[in-house]
Amino acid sequence: MRYQSILGNCNETTIGRMVEQCPETSSVFQSYSLSVSEDRSKTVQQAAAQAGIAGNTLCRQLFDVCMEHKPLEEMETDTLLELLSTEYDAVHLQQLPALHRLARKIEAVHRASPDVPLGITRAVKQLEQTLADHVKREEAYVLPRLENDQPPSPDTPIGQMNDEHEVIKKQLRGLRELTHNYQVPEAACRSWRRLYDELKALDFSLSEQIYLERDILFPRFQF
Repeated sequence: MRYQSILGNCNETTIGRMVEQCPETSSVFQSYSLSVSEDRSKTVQQAAAQAGIAGNTLCRQLFDVCMEHKPLEEMETDTLLELLSTEYDAVHLQQLPALHRLARKIEAVHRASPDVPLGITRAVKQLEQTLADHVKREEAYVLPRLENDQPPSPDTPIGQMNDEHEVIKKQLRGLRELTHNYQVPEAACRSWRRLYDELKALDFSLSEQIYLERDILFPRFQF
């Protein structure tokens, strides 16, 4: 999950706004001799520069504090729905076609290598198709019905969505088996390494999304 999902854009979110969202973050700013009252109009990025630390370092510390005191389980439903749409569904659907092309390249160029993960092109394509169909149904028949915490109609296919999550998890397990948990062979080229790195990141992100939906969002509306 990106920092922006919780903190907003660190080039725009001010110290004052950050403390309003999560009062406990004031201790982070104070640890760098930043005044919450006098410096409240400064952005998080400007605060990091003044403190002499990297922006990512300050963002990570603020993010960790927010998650400790305002966990995802307590996130408002509409905020969670927006997070799922923009940070997960849209990103995954954009990533998978490129990963499919990269997998096809690796499997073709290195077909003579005993280390090449035979069938990975087909596996990535199947995941792409499964996820695209799942997202289409979910966005049409499930997520909009949960907005504003309104009880969805009894025919909302939440159970079906969870069944499809299990299919996606099975396909992710298949990718892990093909790639030996994304362990790149020693002689692998740069493209091969990039494929495994991006598949591993996708695996983590998709698993995180399934957790957010299955274990946090959907239980709020189970009949």
